[in-house]
Parts: sequence; C-alpha cells; structure tokens
Amino acid sequence: MYKYAILIASIFLITLPVQGDLDKLTFITEEYPPYNYEENGKLKGIAVDLLEQAFIINNGSSFERKKIELLPWARGYETALNIPNTVLFSTTRTEAREPLFHWAGPISSDRVVLLARKSSGITIEDINSINQSNLQIVVIHEDIGAQRLQEKGVDPARIRTAMTNSSALSMLDANRVDLWAYSDDVAFWLMDSIGFDKTEFEAVYTLSEANLYFALNLQTDPALVTLLQNAVNKAKSESRILRLVTEEYPPFNYTDSQGNVRGEATDILQSLLQRTFLEAEFQVLPWARALTEAEMIENTCVFSTARTAEREDKFKWIGPIVHNQWGAFSLAESSFEAKSLEDIESLRIGTFRQSGMANFLTNKGYSLVQATTDNENIHRLNSDLIDIWVTGVASAEHIANQEGIELKKLFIFSEIPLYLACHVELPNHLQQYLQKTLEIIQNE
Repeated sequence: MYKYAILIASIFLITLPVQGDLDKLTFITEEYPPYNYEENGKLKGIAVDLLEQAFIINNGSSFERKKIELLPWARGYETALNIPNTVLFSTTRTEAREPLFHWAGPISSDRVVLLARKSSGITIEDINSINQSNLQIVVIHEDIGAQRLQEKGVDPARIRTAMTNSSALSMLDANRVDLWAYSDDVAFWLMDSIGFDKTEFEAVYTLSEANLYFALNLQTDPALVTLLQNAVNKAKSESRILRLVTEEYPPFNYTDSQGNVRGEATDILQSLLQRTFLEAEFQVLPWARALTEAEMIENTCVFSTARTAEREDKFKWIGPIVHNQWGAFSLAESSFEAKSLEDIESLRIGTFRQSGMANFLTNKGYSLVQATTDNENIHRLNSDLIDIWVTGVASAEHIANQEGIELKKLFIFSEIPLYLACHVELPNHLQQYLQKTLEIIQNE
C-alpha cells in the first residue's frame, strides 16, 4: 500500500545522469499508477520501466530514480509547456494538446470515465443530461478529465476542482460530489492502494479513450524527439513481450487448422494485450510442460489455469479469465448412473497429468488413470480403457462434438475459475496493471 502522504503529493521530477543525447532531457511524471508511482521510496510503473529501458538502449545505463522532486500536476504541466527539453509523462495525447507538445510513444491506452458510487444509482445518457441536472463532478486541475469535460461543453457550474487524485476520491466517497472524471485504470488502482472498496464504485459514462505518451516541450530539438521515439519503440519491442503457453483445452484454448492459438480464453487475453500495448507470443504445449515452463522461465505465463493451494505461491495470478465446470462423463450408451464422486471411486477414472482436477482428486484419495493430454481421454473412454472421464464440461462437449462420440454427463462436482498464471518474477505493477485492465474489460 502506498503512503497516503505520497499520494497527496502527485508529481515527481526526475533528473537524469549526464550521459548520451537523451540526458539533455528532463523528465517530469506524476503519481499515476500503474504507469508511474512511488512505492517504498522508489519510482515504479509501466512508463518508468519503459523509459529506463529506452535509456539503457540509447546510453548503455539507466537514469537515477532517486532524484525526485514532488510537484502538483498543474505545475508539472506548465513546466513542460514552457521549458525546453522538458518531458511530461504519462500524458494523454488529445486533439487539443496535439499542437502544444512533441510526442513520443505510445506508452499505453487510457480510458477517461465518469465514476459514481453504485449506491447513487446515477445513469448518464449524454452530456446534455449532465448540464440539465444538479450533478457535481470533481476533476483534478489541468488533468485530462477536466479537459475532456471542457471540450464536451459541460457547464462549468457542474465542475469542482481537487488538487490530487486521492482528495478527489475522498470527495466522491464522502458524497461531496456525485461524479469523478478520471482514468478508470488509475482510479480503481488508487481505491485498492488506500483501502477503498472498489466494488462500491462504477464507471457510468465514458468520456474518451486515448493513448498515453511522453509529451516534450515544443522547443525541444526534433532530433532528441526522434531519438526518444526510436528508443521507446525498441524498448517496447525488446522488453515487453510475454510468452503465453497453454494446452489443447477447447473451447477455452486450442490450435485451429492454420496453427493459430484460438479459444474463449485466448480471445480475452488478446483483448487484454491490445488494451495494455503489451505483446505476447502464444504457444500450445502438453499441459505438464506448459505449467513447468511458466514456473521456471521468466516472462512466461500459462493459461487457462485452475488456482489451487499447491500452485498459489508458484505463480503471479491474473484473472479469473473464464469460468469452468468440472464434471464426470461416461459413454452415452453406458447404463451406469452416478450423482457424486463417491459413486465412481471404485471405477477407472481418466483425467490428464498435472491438471488442477488431477491434483484435486488425488488429494481426496482417488486413484486416477492420467493421460498426457485431455483429448486422449475420450478415445480411452471409447476403447474401454477407462470407465469415467472427469474433465471440464465445456471442453468435454467440444471434444465429443469434434470426434463424433456421444457422451452422457453424469454430474458436475465443482465450479472452477481459470486464470493466467505467470512466473513469480513478473513485476508486481505489471501484474496489477493486467489485473485491473482485465476487470475493466470484463465489466464493459
């Protein structure tokens, strides 16, 4: 949790060591997690990491994060407008701001919304409905939320100004205002960090969706702008690629006829990557190998993964991505009936090795016939090598339909959320950024 005093002071000024051409630039940033923020006295975040990597690429060494001056956002914005070689990040690139700065990026995407307390029951149809109401909206001075409201013609009488994001959130929570115009990513992150229950708030209207950039003073040498852009491009391509491994587990994840990884979970992760400007390489492997590689290899994540007690400390978790039901199946022509796991404990039960289901049943004392992949089990069932197949309900139905084998669903014994499980060295802020963005996507 970030220190409350740090959250009140919302800007950091970074002075860079004297090395290479990029060192002619002075960088200003604000407390705007997960892009840039201070934790335990150290500046962190997606944008800060990206900038540091850009300096390593350009100079061979990183800038010093310890040289920090706390400033209000409005002062930082004015500084970047008026002092050559000054760079403000993370800055939303808008039509109104376009001619005011040079731009390098993008860093990430950002959605500016009107946030309300769920208990208020507020709904917003359009800007006119705001102007015709008595609603009060809090903004941060010179922040993108304030500028978006001005651009859209919101009555100034509806707007109140706060100096920091934490004070704006407190005003909303205390019913001193009805709405808060701010980035939903950052708002929900802030709620978590200072102990607000984020489930009590919701986005009721989207003001804009845009990208975050490094904004450079207009008098900055264009060659420096190009140098920063090229370094950022290379840093993004080299340091922000994840490796996402999975198994053949339709309909959540599987390989199509062209060799591409598809499925419901894959589609959600693709949307997540697009929203966060991260890149990933998808690969289908045998499940045991996929799980092991995510545990052993940095920048590797495995999906769709059941979050079990045995796995909890081995990974960084993002999700749930999708939800699955575990069930027991026999061939359709089988006369066997069962209503619970106890009814099948004396039978030959087929599942696949190192799956969450296999761990669950083994811990309960069941003897299992374990295959390398789940697809093998329908053929084992059809060949009388197992009596019962326990697997995900959606997966069983999908595989049976593809193979032309009719199954009988005996019972469902568990409801399981499935996650993206990443190597434990995944940076905390990146894990939290992915988690927050996933929640936003799922609530849209």
